[in-house]
Amino acid sequence: MLFVNIILPVFILIFCGYLAEKKIGLDFRTLTNCSLYLFTPALVFSSLTRQTLQLSLTLNIFFFMVLYTLTLYLLVRLIAAGTALSRENSGALVLTTVVMNVGNFGLPLAYFAFGEQGLNVSVLTFVLFNIPLSTLAIVVAQGGEVPLGKALINTFKIPIFHAVALAFLLKAVDLSVPFFILRAVELLGDAAIPLMLVLLGMQLARTRLESHWGFLSLATLIRLAVAPLVAWAITALLAIDGTSRNVIILQTSTPSAVLPLLYALRFGMRPDLVAGTIFVTTLLSAGSLTIILYLLQG
Repeated sequence: MLFVNIILPVFILIFCGYLAEKKIGLDFRTLTNCSLYLFTPALVFSSLTRQTLQLSLTLNIFFFMVLYTLTLYLLVRLIAAGTALSRENSGALVLTTVVMNVGNFGLPLAYFAFGEQGLNVSVLTFVLFNIPLSTLAIVVAQGGEVPLGKALINTFKIPIFHAVALAFLLKAVDLSVPFFILRAVELLGDAAIPLMLVLLGMQLARTRLESHWGFLSLATLIRLAVAPLVAWAITALLAIDGTSRNVIILQTSTPSAVLPLLYALRFGMRPDLVAGTIFVTTLLSAGSLTIILYLLQG
C-alpha cells in the first residue's frame, strides 16, 4: 500500500499539471513566479519559525549535503571521463544526476510519507541543499566560465534564501512572529506543495523525449540507483538515524531536478538531454521510490 498511499498521490498531482498544460494551457511563467516568490518562501519561513531548530540535526544535514554532493560530483565526472563524453554531454550528466528534485518532488513526498515531522526535516534538507545545488547548476550550465562569486550572487537573489535568512534572524534575536502574520504566511505555504507538483507536470508536458537512450540510461541509473546507495552510506557514516535518516535518503533519491533545465536552455548545455532525463527519471521514480520506501520501513 506504500505506492497507493504515498507515491500515487504525488503522481496524480503531477498528471493534473500535465493535463492542465495540454488541455488548458495555463500561464506557466506566472504560476512559476507565484511559487518562486510567494508560496515556497512562505512554506520555508513558516516551517522554520514553527519548529525548534536543533543544531545537531542542522549540522548533520549540512555535513551530509557536503559529502553527498562532493561524492556524486566526483563520481559522475569520473564516469564521464571514462565514457569519453564531450564537455556538453558531461555537463548535462552532472546537471541531471548531482542536482536532484529535492524541492518540487522531495518536499511533497516527504510530507506524504512522514507527515509534519517529515516535512520539518525535509524543509531543512531543501534549504541546505538549495544554495549549493543552485550555484553548481549555474556554474556547470555555463561551462565553468562564470566566476564562482557571480554564481553565488545569483543564487543569493533567490527569494527562498531571503526567507531562510529572515527566519534564522528572528530565531537568533528570539522574536516571535505575530500570530495573524504567521497564519497568513502558513496559508500561502499550504499552496506550495500541490503547486510544485502541478508545475512539474506542466514542465513534463512541455518536454519532448528524444532517442538519446545511451545517455538517458546512464543518467537514470546514476540518479535512481547509485545516488540512493550513496545517501544510505553517508547517513550510516554520520550516524543519522530515525525519521531524519529516512527523510534525507528519500528526498535525495528523487528524480532529476527541473531547475537545471532552465539554465541548460539559457546557456545551451544540451537541454535536450537534460529534459529527456527529467522526464524518464520522474516516470521511473514511481518504482524506485516505492522500493526505497519499503526498505526504509523494513
